[in-house]
Amino acid sequence: MAGLKIRVMKTVSEGTKKIIMRRARMEGLDILFHENAALALCNGNVCDLIYASDLAQKASDVEVFEINGNCPQHLTCLAILGTAAAVDEAVKRIQSEL
Repeated sequence: MAGLKIRVMKTVSEGTKKIIMRRARMEGLDILFHENAALALCNGNVCDLIYASDLAQKASDVEVFEINGNCPQHLTCLAILGTAAAVDEAVKRIQSEL
């Protein structure tokens, strides 16, 4: 897992939510943020991010979405949103598989 960086936030500040909502490709994200407190951010190569997305969704009840960087054509960051327990479970699965 040397190439994949993961950061977990148990709660997300309003300012951080605004940054993410400006860069995310996800309809209804404001509602999802209201319903779910925890967020994990994964950064790595496209192959690892897509695989991590699949692992996270299979491991627990989370929503996954892309966060764009400077160039909208590039997948630069994967976000995993859910309850603290669900996000923790998803991250554990990713860490054990990659």
